[in-house]
Amino acid sequence: MTADRHNAPQHNRHTNQAGNAGDCISSAHSRLPWWRLGRFFATTVLASFVLNGIWEMAQMPAYVETAGYSWTSTLGFCTRTAVGDVGIILGIYAAGALAAGDLGWGLRGRWNTYATVAVLGLAYAALVEHAALAAGRWSYTERMPMVSVLGAGLWPLLQMTLLPPLTFLFARWWAGRNATKGAL
Repeated sequence: MTADRHNAPQHNRHTNQAGNAGDCISSAHSRLPWWRLGRFFATTVLASFVLNGIWEMAQMPAYVETAGYSWTSTLGFCTRTAVGDVGIILGIYAAGALAAGDLGWGLRGRWNTYATVAVLGLAYAALVEHAALAAGRWSYTERMPMVSVLGAGLWPLLQMTLLPPLTFLFARWWAGRNATKGAL
């Protein structure tokens, strides 16, 4: 039995099934099905676009530049803005992936990860709103509650604080559906 133990192949977390050391960083990374990650990202993009599009349309009366216009006349602008919001949310995800060292962190995220995403979104929104207001790119009507400490409107701050974690939570749930069956 001792000879069998010494002759058995040794396994460690840096060796993949073919025995190439360093090809696999950890077993958690290697077990993530690519179809599930793809489903997660596709859902992230779609959910982010829909949620941000609705939010953008809802807050248009709070901006001087779009107040008083019909929803049909602001639809094109809000659609372009929602596409930009998708890019922002993907950027937040990329920052989280770099920090976690794991492209699939959203599929394994815990509450503290989502709280960090919310803080990153808030910080980003505060910087963008403050800079845009200072540069005169847009201005607020009396319908925009102000967060004076951050020098920005409440609605865009809430948007980037709430929607990124909600998007990732929804995408995680959707990508996990039928995961045991391996179905798309």
